[in-house]
Amino acid sequence: MPQITIDQFLNDSQIKEAIKLKNAKDICKIIIEPNLSAINAKLKQENDAMYLAYAVEYVLSQSGD
Repeated sequence: MPQITIDQFLNDSQIKEAIKLKNAKDICKIIIEPNLSAINAKLKQENDAMYLAYAVEYVLSQSGD
C-alpha cells in the first residue's frame, strides 16, 4: 500500500473536527463511517473505517494536537 496523508482522504473541516475529538472511536463514528464511500473513492480502494480512525488518531498524537 502506498503511503498516504490524512489530507488525501479528509478535508480541512474534518481534520479540525478530528483534532477536537482526539480518540479513534469518535473519529470513526463521527467522521470516517459517514464518509467511508467518498474516502474509498479518494483512496481508490476499500478501507476499514476503524483502521483509518486509528491512523488519524496516531498522526494527531504525533503532531502534538
